[in-house]
Amino acid sequence: MATTDFTFIPVLDLAKAISDKDAFLAELQHALIHIGFFYVKGHGITPEFLDNLTKQTIGFFDLPLEEKLKTDKINSPTFLGYSIQGNEITKDKKDNREQFDFANELPSTWSEGRHVHERLTGPNLWPDEGVLPGFRQSILSFHAQAQALAETLTRLVAEALGLEPNALLDRYVLPGQQHRAKLIRYPAVDQLDPQDGTQGVGPHRDTASLLTILYQANDLPGLQIQNHSGAWIDAPAIPNTFVVNIGTGLEYLVQSIAVATTHRVLNPPPGRGPRYSIPFFLGGRLDQKLDPIDIPQRILDQRPQTVVTDSGHQFHQLYANDPGLYAVLNRISSHRDVGIKFYPQLAKDHNITTPNT
Repeated sequence: MATTDFTFIPVLDLAKAISDKDAFLAELQHALIHIGFFYVKGHGITPEFLDNLTKQTIGFFDLPLEEKLKTDKINSPTFLGYSIQGNEITKDKKDNREQFDFANELPSTWSEGRHVHERLTGPNLWPDEGVLPGFRQSILSFHAQAQALAETLTRLVAEALGLEPNALLDRYVLPGQQHRAKLIRYPAVDQLDPQDGTQGVGPHRDTASLLTILYQANDLPGLQIQNHSGAWIDAPAIPNTFVVNIGTGLEYLVQSIAVATTHRVLNPPPGRGPRYSIPFFLGGRLDQKLDPIDIPQRILDQRPQTVVTDSGHQFHQLYANDPGLYAVLNRISSHRDVGIKFYPQLAKDHNITTPNT
């Protein structure tokens, strides 16, 4: 089959999954196979909640640096917490963004001798409640609602690919596992040093995950999706929608019939102020070797032959056999200061020896 290009990202209405499910699944199947991205509306998360979430997100990034640094992820082997602007690396280039990584609250249970990926699980690092009242509650509420939405969509993805609704969740997601999310602030170009460039985050695909649920919290450009011929397509903010995309984990597990499409973020134009976004990542299990699920041949026959990408897929050969190690190495590569501090031998073994610059 010839490569199918796209020039826009479709909007799917989740209410249609109830009123006209067959039509919804057909739209979803097309988005999965030929695009790898879609917007979703009718998701049930209220505008009022999202407005407050945006307010809390801006409030965090507006804190004095010394307050944000109290939650710096350099203090935790989980890679949860705050990253100062420019401290993350994509394709060996600095990303011009600051971020706060968080997850559903779980205690740390790792000890020497256990698999290294278990060390990624642990508690969040929070600012003091007195410094930012209501922040923790709002962020964890978002996490719970985003996870519920992601699980609903994963069931529909399974049906769109000819599977039983729970086929993917039952096989590839552990009940109670930790799923990650981020608050991100991309400064405008005029807020950067000239040598910083305009890479908010470089071309990439979301690794070791099934679905990403992204809320674009203000109306600024930046997110771009690479179509199958290599052209970049804008994905502007649409009020009260989420952007959904396929992770490399799901792509592998469904025999590449669903495409993990490359995307990037450019810093906002001068004079527009910072862009805020809030992604949630529904992760796959990390505790065992993973084998792809059987997909009906009538679905597989629609698989695109060629997809152009500017993204690498670092350590991809590890994912099938040891997804836990794969996840750890990707985090070490992106946040090298944390990786070198807590995983020095692993970082050295994979030639990750230089802190972020």
